[in-house]
Amino acid sequence: MITAIIVAVVALVSTVVGATIGAVTNYILAVRRERADSDKDNRSHAIEVRRAARLIDAELLRAQAAAVICIEKRHWWSGDVQPLATEAWKKYSAIIAADLSDQAWNEVIIAVEAIDHIRDARDRRVEAGLPIDEPISERSAEQLAPMLRDIRAGRGALAPLLLDSHSRTI
Repeated sequence: MITAIIVAVVALVSTVVGATIGAVTNYILAVRRERADSDKDNRSHAIEVRRAARLIDAELLRAQAAAVICIEKRHWWSGDVQPLATEAWKKYSAIIAADLSDQAWNEVIIAVEAIDHIRDARDRRVEAGLPIDEPISERSAEQLAPMLRDIRAGRGALAPLLLDSHSRTI
């Protein structure tokens, strides 16, 4: 009889220990799986943000180059080329919105507005029938200078998002 009780107790203890080991193992695997999924989501998000920031920065860079030509070389860009677009901004701004501070977000918005103002300045000249190939006046260049500063500030605000995803904290 004592042997039967010992066998029953050993069986019960073995069952409890086995169930505990199984539960702990399942918990550890679930935590690891969740961490791996989270890491994967973070990497995907970082790649998406970096891609969006690069495309927006490319538009700002083209606008910066156009503004420098206008201010320093005193010429508008060719009528065949329209370098000042904001399509990437329209398409990808929602992706980068949460990753920028309020100040950085405002600087990028102002930079995009500066693109529109530079493009509009050229368009008004064309609509007025004035030739594009004539040099830009000193007054016009002075009016464009703050827009160039705004574009540079916007590019600076985007710079942290352009870093390699391994270089920044997610």
